Amino acid sequence: MFDSAMLAAYLDRVGITAPRRPTLHALRRIHRAHVAAMPYENLDIQLGRPIRLDADSLFAKLVEGGRGGYCYEHNGVLAFALEAMGFDVRRVLGGVRREVDGDGAWWNHMPLVVRFPEQHGKDGSEYLADGGIGTGFRDPLPIRNGSYRIGAFNFGVWSLGGEEWRCSIDPRVANLTFDFTLEERRPEEFADRCRELSTSPESPFVRTLAVQNPREHDMWVLRARTLTVYGPAYPDFKSVTVVEDADAFASLLRDRFNLTLTDADVAALWAKAVEQHEQKLAEESKAGAV
Repeated sequence: MFDSAMLAAYLDRVGITAPRRPTLHALRRIHRAHVAAMPYENLDIQLGRPIRLDADSLFAKLVEGGRGGYCYEHNGVLAFALEAMGFDVRRVLGGVRREVDGDGAWWNHMPLVVRFPEQHGKDGSEYLADGGIGTGFRDPLPIRNGSYRIGAFNFGVWSLGGEEWRCSIDPRVANLTFDFTLEERRPEEFADRCRELSTSPESPFVRTLAVQNPREHDMWVLRARTLTVYGPAYPDFKSVTVVEDADAFASLLRDRFNLTLTDADVAALWAKAVEQHEQKLAEESKAGAV
């Protein structure tokens, strides 16, 4: 849990004041502010730096350091902050693409479940909070069967039976689902899978630079040099461009995605993006020739 000074800094980072009580309205406000302020990104992984999930390391990077992170980092920070504000929050087991990849996908994601107590004889309600899906939802989703529109985008939640649930991302953006359970897990239980995903040469987080940020009316997705913006303002619901040069790349990271990065880091990341883009073009050319 964050202490009072860390919580104050977190709230300043995301641009809101502390809620008076841990209500659903407050959760929506915090979740939306968190997603807006901190993009999903794997830049430290690209730079070969270790990912640490303890409260002090997450605070130093995402709050003081002006950075984002990937799922374990985002939801780690969000959980520590929500706990400090009095929310009943649980880190739970998640599996992105488990629908396709099977049970081996478990532990590759750490969603959050926030529970609100029983009131006036009604059962308590549970909400899925998740700042760690780059094409995800700005507002927390109720954990009950249904389709939910958040801004310009559609998301789904449905039961798989027992305590297993599935969440779907807007198919116009990504053919992507993730499964989750309701049982509370400890942060350290995710450490091994986090280490694997952040260091294995086969990991998609190692293979491709990514920075992503969902907003109310569009979603911005940078993968290597390819920038895709999804939203109803574009034909076919998306616009795809290639980042022209190192200056445009630096401006995109610092201005559009609001990331604090040194010149040396930006130069190293641009070299990675160029290399990955060229490799993608070569693979597509080879596939087209077959």
